[in-house]
Amino acid sequence: MYEKLQQNAQQNGFVVQYDETCLERKELATTGLVPFTIVRGTLDNSIPQTVLDNAPYDTVITSFSLCTAEDPATSLKNIVRLLKPGGTYIFIEHILHPPEDEPLLVDGKDVNAKFWRRMQKIANPLWRICGHGCEIIRETAKAIDNTPGWETVSYRYARISDNFLSYFVPMVFGKAIKR
Repeated sequence: MYEKLQQNAQQNGFVVQYDETCLERKELATTGLVPFTIVRGTLDNSIPQTVLDNAPYDTVITSFSLCTAEDPATSLKNIVRLLKPGGTYIFIEHILHPPEDEPLLVDGKDVNAKFWRRMQKIANPLWRICGHGCEIIRETAKAIDNTPGWETVSYRYARISDNFLSYFVPMVFGKAIKR
């Protein structure tokens, strides 16, 4: 993390650490700081041992991670496993355009969802190459909803702008609470 950001985090009561430098919980207790661990990579089958050892967590946040995960179902099961009961999973992910009956949050005009879903499926092979493995045809909200272990799941669909490219990468953002 950039040095000034690291200092700002500590001044505000957080210690930001990367997975390979995780401190044990007992070590963190002596600092008086709230741990904020950044895990590089995906949460499929390559979770660092220090992250597993420090579980369960109050909150897990993913940002455009499940679109590149090799096995999103396994990643979601691991997220549930890492959370304590009542823990929160916060997410924002690229998705396949939502169906017509589930409107986008930022949408000033009618959108032909069926057309844009088809366009995403056509563009996805090239998108994966240019987007470092990002899949724009995953129905991530449904996958999160269907993962066992949640008490509640809430989400909204959105586009970041009204430009042409935003039609190819709508997003879902929301949270899930572990049972």
